[in-house]
Amino acid sequence: MVVEFYYDLLSQPCRAVYLFFRAAGIQFEPKEIDLFKGEHHNPEFTKKNPYHKVPVIDDDGFLLAESAAIMRYMATKENVADHWYPRQDLQKQAKVDEFINWQHLCVRKPCVDLFIAKFRSRIGIGRFTKEPLDEAKLKTFREEITKSIAHIADYFLQDKPFLAGDEISLADILGACEIYHLQGVEEDSLYKDNAKVSEWIERVRKRLEPDFDTASMKLMAVKQKYISAKE
Repeated sequence: MVVEFYYDLLSQPCRAVYLFFRAAGIQFEPKEIDLFKGEHHNPEFTKKNPYHKVPVIDDDGFLLAESAAIMRYMATKENVADHWYPRQDLQKQAKVDEFINWQHLCVRKPCVDLFIAKFRSRIGIGRFTKEPLDEAKLKTFREEITKSIAHIADYFLQDKPFLAGDEISLADILGACEIYHLQGVEEDSLYKDNAKVSEWIERVRKRLEPDFDTASMKLMAVKQKYISAKE
């Protein structure tokens, strides 16, 4: 029985899990949940995750949420190629875990905060109403992101092509999806101004093609909606 995968490709963590499944050859039964339509609040879905969050997997009755947990579980269960989540090299695995654990507050949070603040100022998101821009908060979010981008370049990447070494891992997919999401509100200069990080994201994108661009189509549609709203 293949795993049931509940996701919305507008969500960065969902895109990360989706791209990992596709790249690693993990079979899944797609169960798309439209967040804008509030489908994550439907009773059928809340039986899977009472916290109303995606992604979620149902592996023959075993329910698991949280993107990092899902990816590590499936990498181990499916015995995927070692570079995704190294089992033969404990230190490489630790570096993957280090980034995954660090990025939640230092990458995901400020990127999400900036995206939501800018998007809601023009359009509103789901059940949330439009709000005026708080320039002081935007400045803080940008400063946090810039600091984290520099840390990725100087500490994690250094002279390596990927975060844990010469090959792509779970960490690269999670990090790239979070940072690439800044495209949706025209804030991609925050990472493109750092050549090392910009080149890394492009390597990740190319490594995951054609699925990376396909999985980003919903984000690009949101970006167009955002751009059109100011015209």
